[in-house]
Amino acid sequence: MDLGLKGKNALVTGSSQGIGNAIANSLADEGCNVALSARNEARLTQAVSEIEAKGVKAAGIICDLSTEAGCKQFVEDGAKALGGIDILVNNVGGMIPGTLDSLDEDTWATVLNLNLMSFVYTTKHAVRYLQKSSAGRILCVSGVTGKQLLPGALTTTIPNTAIHGFAKIMAEQLGKDNITVNTICPGFTNTESWGPRAEGMAKVRGVSADQVRDGISGMTMLGRWAEPKEIGDAAAWIVSEKNSYQTGTVVEVCGGFTRYI
Repeated sequence: MDLGLKGKNALVTGSSQGIGNAIANSLADEGCNVALSARNEARLTQAVSEIEAKGVKAAGIICDLSTEAGCKQFVEDGAKALGGIDILVNNVGGMIPGTLDSLDEDTWATVLNLNLMSFVYTTKHAVRYLQKSSAGRILCVSGVTGKQLLPGALTTTIPNTAIHGFAKIMAEQLGKDNITVNTICPGFTNTESWGPRAEGMAKVRGVSADQVRDGISGMTMLGRWAEPKEIGDAAAWIVSEKNSYQTGTVVEVCGGFTRYI
């Protein structure tokens, strides 16, 4: 199916690896030009080369998305490199395992600036570009910890639930501009970053990392973790022109991890 993404310009934060990279590649597979961001130059260069090999335009921008200045830089440099913005994917973030007692003020500042405020600031600076698009799209990537309790995931539960509220508010405010705003809620995905995350969660729970991973697999209806491409392809559909009447929603792509009705 042609998703109507050919020639569109997309910005994807945190996209040199993991889910962000998978989303960037799925968009490029549909003919979308992509601007990627990261702090690691070597990884970013490799990611850009892989996107360019698909026959689309790609740009790599090194920036610190934990600050408003870094978010503004990414948006403006990305728009300049691609010639505009049709799609913004807010994806940057990560878990710092800990408890209410063990997490200090500096850690909370790091968590909230990167996992939540980066979404706010990139959206803030991208809106004026998206308003010029005939089908503007914003997609926020949160996670199942924003929908269902997961012990040891305090530092993602709080920003993820806030992301859902922020996206809903933006959907209401930007609907008049024909800009849709949705959130994708990936389940547990086989990415490189989950190695240290599983170890951190295991330490909090007093078990092994393998036990954490096996336990999570057993909690899904499909009995397995997701592959990054499965999340990327779902994201490409959500921001496509074929999906023109969905906004303000949280789409769970979690293999049946969440079991509420």
